[in-house]
Parts: sequence; structure tokens; C-alpha cells
Amino acid sequence: MKPLRILLISILLCANATASANGQCNADCQRLINEGNALGGQGKYQEALERFKAAEAAEPQSSVPVSMAAGLVLGLAEGAPPDKKDGVRAMARALAERAVGLFADDPIAHEVLRRLDDGAASPLHAPNAEAGKAFARGEALFAQQQYEKALEQYQLAMAADPAFSNAWVAAGNTWFYRGDWGKAEALFRQATAIEPHNAQAWRYLASSLARQGDRDGAEKALLTAIAADPSQRPNWIALSALRRSLAMPLKPLALRRGVRIEEGSDGKYTIGLDALEKRGEGTPDHAFRLALGMSELQARTVAGHAQISPFAIELASWRQAIKIINEAQAKEGKGLSDPALLQMLAFERDGQLEAALLILQFRQAWRPDLQAWLAAHPGGVKTFIDRYGVRP
Repeated sequence: MKPLRILLISILLCANATASANGQCNADCQRLINEGNALGGQGKYQEALERFKAAEAAEPQSSVPVSMAAGLVLGLAEGAPPDKKDGVRAMARALAERAVGLFADDPIAHEVLRRLDDGAASPLHAPNAEAGKAFARGEALFAQQQYEKALEQYQLAMAADPAFSNAWVAAGNTWFYRGDWGKAEALFRQATAIEPHNAQAWRYLASSLARQGDRDGAEKALLTAIAADPSQRPNWIALSALRRSLAMPLKPLALRRGVRIEEGSDGKYTIGLDALEKRGEGTPDHAFRLALGMSELQARTVAGHAQISPFAIELASWRQAIKIINEAQAKEGKGLSDPALLQMLAFERDGQLEAALLILQFRQAWRPDLQAWLAAHPGGVKTFIDRYGVRP
């Protein structure tokens, strides 16, 4: 299966569960989105983009058409010529950021941004060609609300590649949309048994349990989803919604790292600041991000001569930047103003910076460190969330 198809499968699965996103997608908008999903599943990408654009015209305030277009454009970037790839990815980022501007918790847009920022491969099993084709046919039928026919295709995918857990997720989704929560639950559980790292399977399991009145079971499944892959924003959104019913919603940390290290074709590293951060030049927040970038640059240089994990580089960079800003504040009396950065300093004071980065800023390249942390801290994700009440 081509990378584009794999990425679109992920986006379409996300869309199936969140197609109404901000609740402002009217009937015409939803119909056009369904048509776009079906066309995307058939590889008719230009036609799909046209449907999403028409859906946006039908409901301009909805984030859904924009985020779906972002997902499709990101998929197209996978097969773009090398000299065009960066431009197509930039287009996907712009669309995703516009979708977030329309609806801050749009899960599809956040999935696109996550994939743009996290280049490491998914830990999930990629289906073989036969399973992938059957699955794509099922997705196209699902988008047309032909659930029984979609289920037949998903079952073919399950038979062709039993290790492809997303086939079980999608099959369960056909029962979920028909209101049979029990049959949906059974298939979602099977998906989690096949691949325990399938965070989406755990999240869908939580939805089926919640529909059956099992709130505690739903929360446990969502916490497991977060532990399986903390970077998937829909897991956090669902947990916050569940806890909101108990007047315990999670507060978004809304952390903007704002700085990144870019490697040029000559192998040399440079520090890049986001446009928003450049406008804050001269402020303590700007100085902190520069310190974070310089600390990462130094850590990466050292890593070139030693076996240092990507997460160890990130953790060391944050600790060094925090040390620098604390020393500067002691001398000048000027401190940070960004609430998210202040919270990161608080995590460090509490001895929780490692946990905060792994849970709130996770990247796939950090998975060995996450697994080690989870093994050393059973129930650590719930403990952290209960203590601070925050989400990405």
C-alpha cells in the first residue's frame, strides 16, 4: 500500500467518528463531505478537493471541510516531487491551522498538524495490498452510508491481513453507526487485542461503552488510548468531554514550542522561529524560545558523537532553557508571561517535566522512552492528568 493510501485511511477513519466536528455542518455540507470522502477513497483526489471546497461554501463557519481538505493535501504531499513536497506540506499546514481557527478542537486538523510535526512512522501494522484495497472499498461505501456493504469489505480486509487492526475498528464502526453498541464493542476490543498501541481502537471502544452507560469503563479506555499514543488529540478531547459531565473538564495547555531545528542539505543545523514568535522579539518569552532552540542545537551536535535518544535531546533542551531563563530572571527581574511556558516551568519544579513532555508533547520517535516511563510508573498517565487537569 502506498504511503498516500495509508495516510488517507487514517484521516478517513478520524472523519467517520467526527464528521460534524463543531456541529455547524448542515445537510448540504455533510452530503458534500461524504461525497469527498468516497472520492478520496477511490483515489479521485482532485474531485474530492472540489467537494470539500463546495462543502465549505455551503457552511463557511464549519471547520470540517477545511480540515478534510488539509488531510487530503497532506496525503498528496507524500507522493509529490521532491521540489514540490515542501510547498504542498505548507499548504496542508495552512489549511489545518485555518480549520483550528474555526474550531479549536477540530480533531482532523490536529491529526494533520501532528503528522506534519512528527515525521516518525506510525507503530501500527500497515496492511498488505489485498487488505488495503478491500479496506479502501469499504471506506468509500461507508462514506455513502452503505454500512452492510462496507462491512463486507472490511471483513475481506480482516481475512486478508489479520494483523491489520484498523479493519476491526472500521467493522465495529459500521455497527456503531447502526446503533448496535454491543457488536461494535466486541470488534473494537478485538482491535485492541491485535494491536494494543491502536489508540483509535481504544477511543472507539470508549464511545461504545459510554453509549451503554459504562462511564467508568469509557474513562479507563480513554486513558489507555492516551497511554497508547498521547499525540492523538481526539483522545484528549473525548476524555475532557467525559469529565466535563462531572464538572472536571481538562484545560488545554496550548503550548507553542515556537522554535525548531532544521537540517539543511549540507547536514548543518539552523534555528527556525515560527512567524508568531518572531513578532515577540525582545520579550522574555522570545528569549526562552531562543534558548530552547540553542539548547537543542547544542544537544543535537553532542548527539552526533554519542548514542543519545531523540527524547533525551528534547528533555535536555527544555531543562537547559529553563535553567537559562531562571538565571536571567534572577538577574533582571523579568519573567515569562506565556501561561503555557509558565506551566512547563512549574512541571520542572515539581519534578514532572519528563512526564509532561511525554504525555503532552509526544512524538513517535520518543516511543521507547514512553514505554520505559509507563513501565516505571503504572497508572502514571491518570495520576498526571488528575493532578494537573491539563491536556495538549
